[in-house]
Amino acid sequence: MYQPPTGPDLTAEQCQELDDTFLSSDPYGYFSARIGMMLWWAESEVDSDEHPLAASADEQQHATETRGRFACLLGRPVDFMPETSPRSIATQVATDAYALRHHAAESLVRLTAALSQRTNVAETCVWVALSAGPNQLDQVISQLRESFSSAEAPMQFARLVLREQDLQNGMTEQLTSASNVFAGWLEFAIDLLVGHELQLNAAHNKVKHGLSVRARDDLKVSFVTTPPSPDGTIPVGVLTGPDAVDIFDRPVIEVLAQAPKVDGHRQGLELTQLRVDVPAVLAEAYMIAWAHGAMFHVASTNHFEGRVDLPDYLGAPAHPGYPVGGPHPDHVSGKAPVGMRFPLTTPPGGGPAKRPAGIAFRDSFIPLIFTGDAMRNVRVVTDEATEEA
Repeated sequence: MYQPPTGPDLTAEQCQELDDTFLSSDPYGYFSARIGMMLWWAESEVDSDEHPLAASADEQQHATETRGRFACLLGRPVDFMPETSPRSIATQVATDAYALRHHAAESLVRLTAALSQRTNVAETCVWVALSAGPNQLDQVISQLRESFSSAEAPMQFARLVLREQDLQNGMTEQLTSASNVFAGWLEFAIDLLVGHELQLNAAHNKVKHGLSVRARDDLKVSFVTTPPSPDGTIPVGVLTGPDAVDIFDRPVIEVLAQAPKVDGHRQGLELTQLRVDVPAVLAEAYMIAWAHGAMFHVASTNHFEGRVDLPDYLGAPAHPGYPVGGPHPDHVSGKAPVGMRFPLTTPPGGGPAKRPAGIAFRDSFIPLIFTGDAMRNVRVVTDEATEEA
């Protein structure tokens, strides 16, 4: 129960009570549980009786009761389960993994921005700072970069993710390594949200708002230097040889969105195809969540410091530990392609499109220039048979 308002601003007691609630939560556990759930689903057998979220006998019983009540509420038999297939699970996991990584990224960026601007810890509320912050991500990131613009920025950030007791004897090599790893994943999170050649955040928004995306696992795109023969055939060895470069060899998310402005001018409609390597995306989500969990623990510990006789349900969640030595973002994604983009319409104000089609990597973009007529139907030729490609 909360007392009625006494004025336009929160009192110090209200700030403390609100953060007692918020800072006793466990976001690292939340993200870890979701990642674990997706890993289970990705490897589950659709026709198996094993429920991927329930390992022990008690959990199996609880899962059975949950499914039974679910079926009962729908007026279906007690063993009813929605129909699914391996393909639908594969595309669902890819979509949810992509959304989860962005969820973790936005959580880390917003928490960092909120904590880095606190001037009086005793009289400000973390929960309010997060809830009442700017809606636009570019504003949040602008504030964050301004907060870390001084020469003291590395140590300022380190104090957000390293425990005070660990810093009592100064920055050791291991602590510096861990702080640098966390900082690298914060930069990676920022890159996911703004500033990339592909519309990464737009894709996430299209997943959230109406699921206006297409996830598919039947798209294979390879670039080769050998053109098809005049009869419309191409040897299978050309597509699998050392000169072939796979662009899409994993599930793909396709998103349709208005292209961002270029030099202040609106652009046309754009199709973006994003490669989703589920294990890599979940590993990236985990590292972002790890940085967020460390930062959340430090903020929570500072909030509860010095208070005695707290009830059992109030207190800081466990610190998730330190990622000494990595992995850094380059260790996970490497040089794999991020995806492709294709402009579909010219700018509404006239003139040519300023965002050409191309292939995007984490740190580079290769434009594609199309010449001549497209050959849409090519047969892949093997020694024994042919199949339509």
